[in-house]
Amino acid sequence: MSSTRSSVTAAPSISHHHHIYLSNSDSNPIEKTPSNPLTFYVNNDTEDLTTTRKTCYGNLIANLRSFRVKHREFLAEFIGTMILILLTCGISAEETLHISPHRSWLTVSFGSGLSVLVAVCIAGHVSGAHINPAVTITFWAFSGFPTRKVPIYILAQILGAFTGAALLYSIIEPAITQFDDGTRQILGEFGTAGIFGTYPPLYVGIGSAIASEVIGTALLLLIIMVSGHSNNIPFRTAQGLMIAAGVMTISLGLGYTSGFSINPARDLGPRFFTAIAGWGMDVFTVHDYYSLVPMLAPLLGGLIGGLIFTVFID
Repeated sequence: MSSTRSSVTAAPSISHHHHIYLSNSDSNPIEKTPSNPLTFYVNNDTEDLTTTRKTCYGNLIANLRSFRVKHREFLAEFIGTMILILLTCGISAEETLHISPHRSWLTVSFGSGLSVLVAVCIAGHVSGAHINPAVTITFWAFSGFPTRKVPIYILAQILGAFTGAALLYSIIEPAITQFDDGTRQILGEFGTAGIFGTYPPLYVGIGSAIASEVIGTALLLLIIMVSGHSNNIPFRTAQGLMIAAGVMTISLGLGYTSGFSINPARDLGPRFFTAIAGWGMDVFTVHDYYSLVPMLAPLLGGLIGGLIFTVFID
């Protein structure tokens, strides 16, 4: 402001009550109400609110980062398995719902391998991308994986599989209803539970399905342990691709007879989801309690694969 005296020499002092006060030359305050209070009103509380929000946001981000650092392996296994199930079951949905005119077991096998590759790329650098209880237990038995981490990994894998199934269902529920008219059948011509869990053809006996799961998982663990061996340098740099190729090959060669699980979490998490999403508890008892096969047979197969590697290859 200029120092020249005038009828108004002081700048308006702005209060919080929609008034301004002008000082005359005699320093007597003259209160005037502006014709448009909003023009003159400055809410200092807005700045305080913005600062508070920034502080809260910063604290939230800091807390999330702290949680991530503390539970990074759990989160990696959870997210990796969730993505694996989201993609794998999505491919199965295409087969079951007859969405593609070119559907085949080759499509399912190829897609399953690529889904594993994606999951390994996402979680591998953090947790090792077990994304499979059979892998975790085999590593614990033969590779010195810490005992305290075993239940953490398995819990993350099952929860991730359940969440992946739920996410997929939220996307394809209209297509399922269109296909089965809302009946939510487990097996049969309009059976849709196989989108999520694994179910063998009705003509396949339990013994054949067990053999398929045991041998398939043993081969999977052999591939994982061989490709990750410290002396196997050419394949260590491309371990994810080797595992993906192994999954494709195992699926093509053995998967059709059992529905192809070779991963207890891959079956158990989605099966739990279908039990509460309309298919009912029969998903655990159908086909002579077949649900026990993909839950237990891969664990045995993984241990056999680890034993073969340790005794004959390592």
